[in-house]
Amino acid sequence: MSRLIIFSTLSVVCCAYALTRGGAPERIGTVILIANFQLSRWVVAPFDALFGKVEWAMFAVDLTAFVALYVMSLFSARYWPIWIAAVQGVVALTHLAGLWTDFIIPWAYGNAVALWSYVLLAMLAVATWRHRVRLRRYGIDPAWRGQLPPSYREGQSAGDARFPDSVGTGR
Repeated sequence: MSRLIIFSTLSVVCCAYALTRGGAPERIGTVILIANFQLSRWVVAPFDALFGKVEWAMFAVDLTAFVALYVMSLFSARYWPIWIAAVQGVVALTHLAGLWTDFIIPWAYGNAVALWSYVLLAMLAVATWRHRVRLRRYGIDPAWRGQLPPSYREGQSAGDARFPDSVGTGR
């Protein structure tokens, strides 16, 4: 029970930080993670059968979150979305580990799925903090690949590249 309280508190703090201080990718990533965490709670099996077999509904939720994060990473000008998508992919694949054995240890299966959630929240908080650092340092932080000027794509640093005025807030 204390782990649930710790996770819920950490989730609220990290997600509130990302929603209020992050750019567009951080906010979209937050919405995806909130939906993932909440839907996972709703579709999980009853407590007496919890993680006793492959949780197909939770697998579907985790796989959908992975696809959403991966698609976002294709358009984002930041590196963190591909890393967070990779971690979410590991979470989704963890569900399939039960297909290779007739015996699943519920405690191990549950922890293998749940513990990655802490990593996802930490990555989101660090990504939001890095966004704030880039805004302070350069005054801009392009959110999407289409906002990057050609000079940036040719290797100039963000401080040297000339960005259009519409990119200024990183949103």
